[in-house]
Amino acid sequence: MKKALSLLIAAVIIALSAMPAFALISPTASKEYKIVVHNNEGGTGKYTTKIDKDGKHATITAHPKNGYKFSKWIIKGKYEIDEGDLNSKTLRILLKGNVVATPVFTKIGSKSTTSHGTTVSINSSPTSPKTGDNTMLYVIGLSSLAALAFVALGVKLAVSKK
Repeated sequence: MKKALSLLIAAVIIALSAMPAFALISPTASKEYKIVVHNNEGGTGKYTTKIDKDGKHATITAHPKNGYKFSKWIIKGKYEIDEGDLNSKTLRILLKGNVVATPVFTKIGSKSTTSHGTTVSINSSPTSPKTGDNTMLYVIGLSSLAALAFVALGVKLAVSKK
């Protein structure tokens, strides 16, 4: 019985000591992300950043040139919108990864087209698209549970042989 109990304790210690290797980075960790604002012929985009306890916020503002008006922002990367929406000239976002933002301008008196001549489709969603998944976390969790089940089965078999 002592041998089985020692084996079970050893297996639990091994399993628990392996957990930090698979731990996620704390969402409150202060990781800095980059934001790049691309400009085009209809105007410019400028940004300011502010680091606070929640992470890194960026405020981006579109500045159309004479004869152009602001249409929307196209933003690629991981972010959440804090204030405004993609159709707002000024937008405050929380960076959750590196981000590329491009202001879209239209010539005053023309159809809603980008500077490249393609039609603009407006996404007024207040949140960024969801990307990625947690598949690896599920695999790690299920593997850990399976390992513990095998250890428990081994202990049970060792105890029953006595």
